[in-house]
Amino acid sequence: MEELEKSKEISSGSGLIPQFNPQIKEDRLVAFLDIMGFKDMVARNFSTIEGKLSDLATFISQKIREDEGYQYLIFSDSIIIYVSANKENAFHSLLEKVGGIVEKSISLGLPIKGAIAKGECTVCMGIKPFFFGQPIIDAYTLEESVVLYGVVLHNTVEELAEKELVKSKLVFDYKVPLKGGASKHYILSWFAVNMADNVENLNTIRKTVSDSPRRYIDNTMDSIDFYKTLK
Repeated sequence: MEELEKSKEISSGSGLIPQFNPQIKEDRLVAFLDIMGFKDMVARNFSTIEGKLSDLATFISQKIREDEGYQYLIFSDSIIIYVSANKENAFHSLLEKVGGIVEKSISLGLPIKGAIAKGECTVCMGIKPFFFGQPIIDAYTLEESVVLYGVVLHNTVEELAEKELVKSKLVFDYKVPLKGGASKHYILSWFAVNMADNVENLNTIRKTVSDSPRRYIDNTMDSIDFYKTLK
Protein backbone atom coordinates (compact mmCIF):
# COMPACT_ATOMS: atom_id res chain seq x y z
CA MET A 1 0.00 0.00 0.00
CA GLU A 2 3.01 2.29 0.39
CA GLU A 3 3.33 2.77 -3.39
CA LEU A 4 -0.35 3.72 -3.54
CA GLU A 5 0.12 6.37 -0.85
CA LYS A 6 3.31 7.77 -2.36
CA SER A 7 2.17 7.77 -5.98
CA LYS A 8 1.78 11.04 -7.83
CA GLU A 9 -1.67 11.83 -9.20
CA ILE A 10 -1.84 12.04 -13.01
CA SER A 11 -5.54 12.65 -13.57
CA SER A 12 -8.66 13.20 -11.53
CA GLY A 13 -12.23 12.86 -12.68
CA SER A 14 -13.78 14.78 -9.85
CA GLY A 15 -13.32 18.46 -10.52
CA LEU A 16 -12.14 20.65 -7.66
CA ILE A 17 -13.96 20.19 -4.37
CA PRO A 18 -13.10 22.22 -1.26
CA GLN A 19 -10.44 21.12 1.19
CA PHE A 20 -10.82 17.96 3.26
CA ASN A 21 -14.20 17.54 4.90
CA PRO A 22 -14.32 14.60 7.34
CA GLN A 23 -18.09 14.34 6.77
CA ILE A 24 -17.59 12.85 3.27
CA LYS A 25 -18.03 9.29 4.52
CA GLU A 26 -20.30 6.82 2.74
CA ASP A 27 -20.85 3.20 1.80
CA ARG A 28 -19.12 2.91 -1.59
CA LEU A 29 -18.26 0.47 -4.34
CA VAL A 30 -14.55 0.70 -5.10
CA ALA A 31 -12.65 -0.67 -8.09
CA PHE A 32 -8.85 -0.78 -7.86
CA LEU A 33 -7.03 -1.44 -11.15
CA ASP A 34 -3.30 -1.91 -11.73
CA ILE A 35 -1.43 -1.70 -15.04
CA MET A 36 1.00 -4.60 -15.10
CA GLY A 37 4.68 -4.25 -15.97
CA PHE A 38 4.39 -0.47 -15.87
CA LYS A 39 7.88 0.31 -14.58
CA ASP A 40 9.52 -1.87 -17.22
CA MET A 41 7.42 -0.35 -20.01
CA VAL A 42 8.32 3.18 -18.91
CA ALA A 43 12.02 2.28 -18.79
CA ARG A 44 11.93 0.74 -22.26
CA ASN A 45 9.91 3.36 -24.14
CA PHE A 46 8.61 6.29 -22.11
CA SER A 47 7.15 8.31 -25.00
CA THR A 48 5.12 5.38 -26.34
CA ILE A 49 3.73 4.51 -22.92
CA GLU A 50 2.97 8.16 -22.25
CA GLY A 51 0.85 8.27 -25.39
CA LYS A 52 -0.99 5.07 -24.49
CA LEU A 53 -1.67 6.30 -20.96
CA SER A 54 -3.02 9.54 -22.40
CA ASP A 55 -5.36 7.56 -24.66
CA LEU A 56 -6.50 5.43 -21.71
CA ALA A 57 -7.03 8.49 -19.50
CA THR A 58 -9.14 10.13 -22.22
CA PHE A 59 -11.22 6.97 -22.55
CA ILE A 60 -11.74 6.79 -18.78
CA SER A 61 -12.78 10.45 -18.60
CA GLN A 62 -15.45 9.69 -21.20
CA LYS A 63 -16.53 6.48 -19.48
CA ILE A 64 -16.62 7.72 -15.89
CA ARG A 65 -18.91 10.73 -15.61
CA GLU A 66 -19.05 12.73 -12.40
CA ASP A 67 -22.59 13.86 -13.15
CA GLU A 68 -23.61 10.20 -12.93
CA GLY A 69 -22.11 9.94 -9.45
CA TYR A 70 -18.85 8.25 -10.44
CA GLN A 71 -15.37 9.53 -9.66
CA TYR A 72 -11.88 8.27 -10.41
CA LEU A 73 -8.19 8.82 -9.85
CA ILE A 74 -5.29 7.79 -12.06
CA PHE A 75 -1.85 7.87 -10.48
CA SER A 76 1.26 6.13 -11.72
CA ASP A 77 0.15 2.60 -12.70
CA SER A 78 -3.03 2.56 -10.61
CA ILE A 79 -6.65 3.52 -11.22
CA ILE A 80 -9.32 3.88 -8.55
CA ILE A 81 -13.00 4.22 -9.48
CA TYR A 82 -15.74 4.59 -6.92
CA VAL A 83 -19.44 5.33 -6.59
CA SER A 84 -22.01 5.43 -3.81
CA ALA A 85 -23.28 1.94 -3.08
CA ASN A 86 -26.70 3.52 -2.55
CA LYS A 87 -26.93 4.78 -6.12
CA GLU A 88 -29.58 2.94 -8.13
CA ASN A 89 -28.12 0.27 -10.40
CA ALA A 90 -24.62 1.26 -9.23
CA PHE A 91 -23.10 -2.22 -9.22
CA HIS A 92 -24.28 -3.20 -12.71
CA SER A 93 -23.16 0.14 -14.13
CA LEU A 94 -19.76 -0.06 -12.41
CA LEU A 95 -19.20 -3.53 -13.86
CA GLU A 96 -19.95 -2.24 -17.36
CA LYS A 97 -17.65 0.76 -16.97
CA VAL A 98 -14.76 -1.20 -15.47
CA GLY A 99 -15.14 -3.92 -18.11
CA GLY A 100 -14.85 -1.32 -20.85
CA ILE A 101 -11.73 0.14 -19.25
CA VAL A 102 -10.05 -3.28 -19.02
CA GLU A 103 -10.91 -4.00 -22.65
CA LYS A 104 -9.54 -0.64 -23.80
CA SER A 105 -6.36 -1.05 -21.76
CA ILE A 106 -5.70 -4.51 -23.22
CA SER A 107 -6.29 -3.16 -26.74
CA LEU A 108 -3.60 -0.54 -26.08
CA GLY A 109 -1.15 -3.23 -25.01
CA LEU A 110 -1.43 -2.26 -21.34
CA PRO A 111 -2.23 -5.47 -19.43
CA ILE A 112 -4.37 -4.74 -16.40
CA LYS A 113 -5.85 -6.52 -13.41
CA GLY A 114 -8.00 -5.42 -10.52
CA ALA A 115 -10.67 -6.06 -7.92
CA ILE A 116 -13.94 -4.55 -6.73
CA ALA A 117 -14.99 -4.26 -3.07
CA LYS A 118 -17.70 -2.54 -1.04
CA GLY A 119 -17.76 -0.75 2.31
CA GLU A 120 -17.59 2.53 4.15
CA CYS A 121 -14.82 4.91 3.13
CA THR A 122 -14.02 8.59 3.40
CA VAL A 123 -13.26 10.58 0.27
CA CYS A 124 -12.28 14.20 -0.32
CA MET A 125 -11.37 15.21 -3.85
CA GLY A 126 -9.49 18.40 -4.66
CA ILE A 127 -5.97 19.66 -5.17
CA LYS A 128 -4.77 17.12 -2.60
CA PRO A 129 -7.13 14.11 -2.82
CA PHE A 130 -7.71 12.26 0.43
CA PHE A 131 -9.43 8.92 0.72
CA PHE A 132 -9.26 5.89 2.96
CA GLY A 133 -11.37 2.98 4.11
CA GLN A 134 -11.64 -0.79 4.20
CA PRO A 135 -12.99 -1.29 0.64
CA ILE A 136 -9.91 0.43 -0.80
CA ILE A 137 -7.68 -1.90 1.20
CA ASP A 138 -9.80 -4.94 0.31
CA ALA A 139 -9.76 -4.19 -3.42
CA TYR A 140 -6.03 -3.43 -3.41
CA THR A 141 -5.13 -6.56 -1.44
CA LEU A 142 -7.20 -8.88 -3.64
CA GLU A 143 -5.87 -7.28 -6.82
CA GLU A 144 -2.31 -7.85 -5.63
CA SER A 145 -3.01 -11.56 -5.27
CA VAL A 146 -4.65 -12.13 -8.67
CA VAL A 147 -2.60 -13.95 -11.33
CA LEU A 148 -4.56 -13.12 -14.49
CA TYR A 149 -5.64 -10.06 -16.44
CA GLY A 150 -9.14 -9.01 -15.47
CA VAL A 151 -11.18 -8.03 -12.43
CA VAL A 152 -12.07 -10.24 -9.47
CA LEU A 153 -14.91 -9.48 -7.03
CA HIS A 154 -14.24 -9.32 -3.30
CA ASN A 155 -16.50 -11.19 -0.88
CA THR A 156 -18.08 -7.87 0.15
CA VAL A 157 -19.84 -7.70 -3.24
CA GLU A 158 -20.68 -11.39 -3.63
CA GLU A 159 -24.33 -10.89 -2.75
CA LEU A 160 -24.56 -8.22 -5.45
CA ALA A 161 -22.72 -10.52 -7.87
CA GLU A 162 -25.19 -13.35 -7.25
CA LYS A 163 -28.08 -11.03 -8.10
CA GLU A 164 -26.20 -9.81 -11.17
CA LEU A 165 -25.65 -13.38 -12.32
CA VAL A 166 -29.42 -13.87 -12.56
CA LYS A 167 -29.95 -10.95 -14.95
CA SER A 168 -26.74 -10.67 -16.97
CA LYS A 169 -23.52 -12.36 -18.02
CA LEU A 170 -21.26 -9.60 -16.75
CA VAL A 171 -19.90 -11.90 -14.03
CA PHE A 172 -19.29 -15.61 -13.63
CA ASP A 173 -18.07 -17.91 -10.88
CA TYR A 174 -14.52 -19.13 -11.49
CA LYS A 175 -11.63 -20.78 -9.68
CA VAL A 176 -9.33 -17.77 -9.91
CA PRO A 177 -5.54 -18.29 -9.88
CA LEU A 178 -4.09 -16.38 -6.93
CA LYS A 179 -0.55 -16.09 -5.62
CA GLY A 180 -1.49 -18.24 -2.65
CA GLY A 181 -3.35 -20.83 -4.75
CA ALA A 182 -6.58 -20.87 -6.77
CA SER A 183 -9.96 -20.26 -5.15
CA LYS A 184 -13.52 -19.58 -6.31
CA HIS A 185 -14.51 -15.96 -6.83
CA TYR A 186 -16.87 -14.11 -9.08
CA ILE A 187 -14.98 -12.54 -11.96
CA LEU A 188 -15.86 -9.88 -14.54
CA SER A 189 -16.43 -11.14 -18.10
CA TRP A 190 -14.84 -8.04 -19.67
CA PHE A 191 -13.90 -9.98 -22.81
CA ALA A 192 -17.32 -11.41 -23.70
CA VAL A 193 -18.82 -8.86 -26.12
CA ASN A 194 -15.86 -8.61 -28.50
CA MET A 195 -14.29 -11.94 -27.66
CA ALA A 196 -12.39 -12.56 -30.91
CA ASP A 197 -10.77 -9.11 -30.85
CA ASN A 198 -9.92 -9.38 -27.15
CA VAL A 199 -8.33 -12.80 -27.60
CA GLU A 200 -6.28 -11.43 -30.49
CA ASN A 201 -5.14 -8.49 -28.35
CA LEU A 202 -4.12 -10.85 -25.55
CA ASN A 203 -2.16 -12.98 -28.02
CA THR A 204 -0.43 -9.84 -29.30
CA ILE A 205 0.70 -9.02 -25.76
CA ARG A 206 1.73 -12.66 -25.23
CA LYS A 207 4.22 -12.42 -28.10
CA THR A 208 6.03 -9.56 -26.35
CA VAL A 209 6.56 -11.24 -22.96
CA SER A 210 8.06 -14.31 -21.33
CA ASP A 211 8.16 -15.93 -17.88
CA SER A 212 5.61 -14.66 -15.33
CA PRO A 213 3.76 -12.19 -17.63
CA ARG A 214 3.08 -15.03 -20.07
CA ARG A 215 1.58 -17.05 -17.21
CA TYR A 216 -0.87 -14.20 -16.62
CA ILE A 217 -1.89 -14.37 -20.29
CA ASP A 218 -2.30 -18.15 -20.17
CA ASN A 219 -4.42 -17.93 -17.02
CA THR A 220 -6.59 -15.28 -18.66
CA MET A 221 -7.07 -17.47 -21.73
CA ASP A 222 -8.07 -20.35 -19.44
CA SER A 223 -10.76 -18.16 -17.85
CA ILE A 224 -12.10 -17.24 -21.30
CA ASP A 225 -12.20 -20.90 -22.33
CA PHE A 226 -14.12 -21.70 -19.15
CA TYR A 227 -16.58 -18.87 -19.83
CA LYS A 228 -17.30 -20.31 -23.28
CA THR A 229 -18.50 -23.54 -21.67
CA LEU A 230 -21.17 -21.64 -19.70
CA LYS A 231 -23.16 -20.64 -22.77
